[in-house]
Amino acid sequence: MKDIDKATSWYKKNQSLFESLANKVADIIKENIEEKNVQYHSVSSRRKSLESFTAKAKEEKYTDPVNQIKDMAGVRVITYLETDVSRIAKIVEGLFDIDLSNSLDQSQLLGSNKLGYRSVHYIAKFDQNRCKLPENERYKDLPFEIQIRSLLQHAWAEIEHDRNYKFGGKLPTELERRFYLVAGALEIANHEFVAIATEIDKYKAEVIQDLKSGDLNIEVTTASLTEYLSTKFTKLMKDIPEERRYGGDETMPKTIVEELKLFGVSTLDQLDKIIPQGFEDAYLACKPKLTFNGIVRHILMINDINKYFKVSWRGSWTFSDGSSVKLLTKYGADISDLTQHGITVFDFG
Repeated sequence: MKDIDKATSWYKKNQSLFESLANKVADIIKENIEEKNVQYHSVSSRRKSLESFTAKAKEEKYTDPVNQIKDMAGVRVITYLETDVSRIAKIVEGLFDIDLSNSLDQSQLLGSNKLGYRSVHYIAKFDQNRCKLPENERYKDLPFEIQIRSLLQHAWAEIEHDRNYKFGGKLPTELERRFYLVAGALEIANHEFVAIATEIDKYKAEVIQDLKSGDLNIEVTTASLTEYLSTKFTKLMKDIPEERRYGGDETMPKTIVEELKLFGVSTLDQLDKIIPQGFEDAYLACKPKLTFNGIVRHILMINDINKYFKVSWRGSWTFSDGSSVKLLTKYGADISDLTQHGITVFDFG
């Protein structure tokens, strides 16, 4: 007969070890998926609570809880798109020793005619090579669980968990039917997001091809503008890391596209025509802050600074440095328009 008290006492002594293991696994996964440029929403880790372990140990199917319970350390990876679940799953399979007999893909279990919780679950251990590292020796033969799911799959799992909490795992037939209709809607949304993401990649590739052929009759969008500026200003690109092209502000590309369209620039051809002669070299010489939003705003102000502040500017920036003023002055822009609209100028001289 199993000794629950003994198992609980053992886990109480080893909780910190499993918490450390979970953190270690999460760090390894994050490092590797970032290295391979796979986007993800979050990677979180946890160790099973003492109460949860004890409750699980009491289940009839566990005759030897210490050796049979495999999820005392757990990591959850949440992706934006369903397609990235399989990409990260392949990465994970190459990182750890996977216990295939205790791992599963919930989507395969559901089959084609059922809706519900979909997620990839792995039970794994560190392989021999990883355990040879001194810092990993204490994790040898310790199992851990890795869950991988999309953001919408995660939403479904959380909602379903809440449903079970409120209704004890069983809904009235009509409510259960409606509940699974929502599951179907989430699954359709999952597939549609993947399809849209694929179309966006296709659109970017077409924009790049058009730019290479010299066709600039392309609508200004965040994607087309980014590709155009990257192609147009190759000298400036050397000093702008990709993640800093818009100053690290995720909302800025949309803001700049709106400013361009308010100015009357709706195609790349129209933007190309108002770029002043020698602009890239002048920008490099004057050295204002190097961002795509800075480049575009300087082009618009050089073209017509009064018009920019009248129709495009929405107060999203309120200061300018001497380098920017120097660039604007070089092209004859009326600098008084800056101060008239409350723009503070620093280090001008």
